[in-house]
This record gives sequence, structure tokens and C-alpha cells, in this order.
Amino acid sequence: MNPVLEWWARGEVLAFDCLFRADGTAREADFDGSEHLRLELGEPVDVAELAAGPPWDAGSAGINSETELPDGRGYLLCGDGGLGHLGFIGRLGPDRELVWLLTTSTGNPFVRATVDWPLATFVNDWGTAVTLDLTDPDFAAP
Repeated sequence: MNPVLEWWARGEVLAFDCLFRADGTAREADFDGSEHLRLELGEPVDVAELAAGPPWDAGSAGINSETELPDGRGYLLCGDGGLGHLGFIGRLGPDRELVWLLTTSTGNPFVRATVDWPLATFVNDWGTAVTLDLTDPDFAAP
């Protein structure tokens, strides 16, 4: 099992600004903005190196919202990592398998996920939202 799936299976959310995919790949992620969050994805992250490095702060994944996607495409979820500032958003497949998980140490806990296909909007506890296109290759299901 790759480290991304191991962390998720243990219910851990890392305090690391990153988009993790179930295939074991990852990219740096940066949220910016005060009224509507903008997400910029950066360079690839070596997940094996990350897992082998010094321990990262990790919190228990607390799911605050789960929304079913239309036509059996799976689920969106969002929540917090129990560390106060740590938030996450993610997508599960139709069989509830992890597709991707985006963690942020600066975006605050996310409390609501809504979908108007193909757009997904996630709102944090400050009322600030980020909208993603679920057909974008970074956020699409395999």
C-alpha cells in the first residue's frame, strides 16, 4: 500500500499543503485569498521521501460534510485534522475508495461541500470558499 492510502486508512490528515492522489502521487498546493480561496497547484512532491522523512504533524481526520456526486460518480468530503488550523477536502470513488485528498495547514477546517456538476465548492469555517472543476485531470476520478 502506498503512503497516501496508509495515512488515509489510519484516519490521518497531514499538516502539509499538498494534493495527494490515491496512486501515490502528490503536488504542492497553495491557497490564497480572503473572500474566495484560489488554489494553485505547484511542483510534484515525492511521497516516498515525505513518508521517510521526519514525522509531520498529523491530526485525526474529522469529516464535517459529505456529499454524493451525481450519477454514481462517488462522493466529496471535507473536514478538519483536529489541530485547529488544518483542513482537508477530498473525493471518494463510487465504492468509497480514496481518489484524492487535499490537505492545507492554512485554509482552516472545511465545513461544507456542495456540487453543481462539474463544479464542487468547499467552504471553510470562516465562510471562505474554493471551487474546483471535477473534470480537471487533477480532480477527476481515474
